Amino acid sequence: MSGKPTVGEYMTREVETVSPDETVATVARRMADSDGHNGFPVTQGRTVEGFVAAGDLLLAEDDAPVFTVMTEDLIVAHPDMKVTDA
Repeated sequence: MSGKPTVGEYMTREVETVSPDETVATVARRMADSDGHNGFPVTQGRTVEGFVAAGDLLLAEDDAPVFTVMTEDLIVAHPDMKVTDA
C-alpha cells in the first residue's frame, strides 16, 4: 500500500441527480435553490447518462428536456483509484 489517498476518501456518496426528462427550467430552479451546486449528474435509474452544468442551460429553451443539453462524454474515476491518478 502506497499510503496515497483514494478517490473514495474524497468523493461525495449522497449525490443529488436529475432525470434526463426533467426540463431545463426545473433543473435551473434546483441549481438556484441549492447550496452552491452549479451542475448535476443526469441519471436513469443507477446509470449515469451525462452531466448538466449551469452553462448548458443558459441558451436552452425552458421546456427543453435536460438530455438535449447535457454533456455525455464523461470521464469517471473509480473509488479505489489514487487521487493523483484521477
